[in-house]
Amino acid sequence: MKKILILAFVIVCGVMSFQGNILQQFSGKGIISLELANKDTGTEIVSLWSDTLYGDQTLLNLAQKNTHLDFLFILVYVLLIMTLSNAQMQREKTNWLNELLRFNLFLAFLIGSLDVIENVRLLHSFHHPGNLAEFWRTDFIAWPKFMIAGWVILVYLFSVIKGYFNK
Repeated sequence: MKKILILAFVIVCGVMSFQGNILQQFSGKGIISLELANKDTGTEIVSLWSDTLYGDQTLLNLAQKNTHLDFLFILVYVLLIMTLSNAQMQREKTNWLNELLRFNLFLAFLIGSLDVIENVRLLHSFHHPGNLAEFWRTDFIAWPKFMIAGWVILVYLFSVIKGYFNK
């Protein structure tokens, strides 16, 4: 299961990265720029993507596809965090670190939930390009999501590295 999740993670990351690079290259703004943008900047980004052609579509169409794919990515990374943290819990001898790894299971669910809410808000804003009143900010969701994800990764890596030194 772990190998399948890692493979799915790498593939989905690769596709989303490719799409994100196109957005960045043709507009100077990527999805993360939009996720962390305030209302004015976010409205400008969505409007720019709506007005910029990429082949037979606009960059906004590409951003929508990227956001739809992100729902699969959420499922994959939540399951991957849970699987890796659970596997590491089985090896971890230190109680407090084992409890932090156990807490990662809840945090993975929380991160995924925040990401789903963020995606719904982004998709709403995509349907109203250039409309400041209809732009739904996501920065207040994205910042905590990224900080919690960073914490989860640090706990996991600390446990893994500690395990290598204790062999």
